[in-house]
Amino acid sequence: MSNAVIECLKNHRSIRNFEKKKIEKKVLDEILESGIRAANGGNLQGYSLVVIDDQDKMKELGIYDTPLVIIALADVYRNKKWFETFGEKETPVNTTYSFFINNWDALICLQNIVVAAESLGVGTYYNGNVTSMDVKSVINNPKYTFPAGMVCLGYPKNEGRLLDRLPMEAVVHYNSYKIPTEQDIKKWYGEKEHFFQTRNTEKRLQEFKNSGIFNLAEAYSKNKFKKDELDELSEGIKRNITQSGYDVL
Repeated sequence: MSNAVIECLKNHRSIRNFEKKKIEKKVLDEILESGIRAANGGNLQGYSLVVIDDQDKMKELGIYDTPLVIIALADVYRNKKWFETFGEKETPVNTTYSFFINNWDALICLQNIVVAAESLGVGTYYNGNVTSMDVKSVINNPKYTFPAGMVCLGYPKNEGRLLDRLPMEAVVHYNSYKIPTEQDIKKWYGEKEHFFQTRNTEKRLQEFKNSGIFNLAEAYSKNKFKKDELDELSEGIKRNITQSGYDVL
């Protein structure tokens, strides 16, 4: 059982090489409209979208050769101002609860944008580092906003590669969490390990071995979980939370 929506979802590919072609306004408007129709807490739409097509601003964000970027902000500033405009000046909007709900709203909106874009032939990829970036200096977002997510968009130069995913049994639990055994882990991650061993050249595998990496788990652990880099990213997130005025830390 399938349809066009399901096929689009199942064939998602991150695209990082884009044509030097602008996304037409009517296409962009359709994508954005699809985004803001997303589910959200209390129908308050606790987010704002900042659309960036200024290449200089993108460079400040470390983004290159990309036609368009959308930053989704968890945003309680707008609703705070709404309440104040109608006399509600003491509404506790910047709570920990609001922070998480607004972040969820922002990310759900972004995912709608991704699905809509891909259905119209526009490629996308998420940039997760935005949560730690100093975006305020680039987009001038006010207090009571936080950079929840960022998506880069453009017409693909190529179709990209459909990456493997863990089997459903590895990520779906019914009624309670099932603690996996080592045998389960080896089974679930077997396909990923197979690709690691077969898609890398012998030379590349030898380079890994020379640096003490013999399997995919070690490659991720040693390359993606470097404590000094993660500490730096974490400090950026803490700074952005503090600047946002949300009562989280």
